[in-house]
Amino acid sequence: MGSIRVQVKRMEIEDLDLALDAVRTVKAPQPHPSFNRKYLKKFLARPENLLIVADQKGVPAGFLLAYFLDRVDRDRRMICLYEVEVAGPYRRQGVGRAMIEELKSICKREKVMKIWVITNRSNHAAFRLYESTGGIADSSDDEVTFVYRLSQRVTTSSAPP
Repeated sequence: MGSIRVQVKRMEIEDLDLALDAVRTVKAPQPHPSFNRKYLKKFLARPENLLIVADQKGVPAGFLLAYFLDRVDRDRRMICLYEVEVAGPYRRQGVGRAMIEELKSICKREKVMKIWVITNRSNHAAFRLYESTGGIADSSDDEVTFVYRLSQRVTTSSAPP
């Protein structure tokens, strides 16, 4: 497919309305009930949080979520690219690529040493996006991601969950 023209920008507090609209309309399933204007304003105020939004004439086309991470062994930061979401009508039109290119520009200005992201090889769309924007896949088939679901209710039963 072709590319469309979108405005891509890191969201700041003055962009709160667009940021709120982007997350609410692009993310599926709907965000958690605690997601609201007050929370997003607090999120945007933290310099280690990056929310990049792509919009076409004021209509959110996608967003990218990433975090600056400090290193313990040197005075250089990394970026964890956590999530890229593109609204259905805008997929495969260069929106994801535009947001990643904006992230890379921010990283160059901030002298970030690397961006890293975890995905599955079976997530073909994400794999193609990261590869086509210069990401280098780890050749290890051995990688595992562990998730600790801390919000689950603790039970005293000895039965498996």
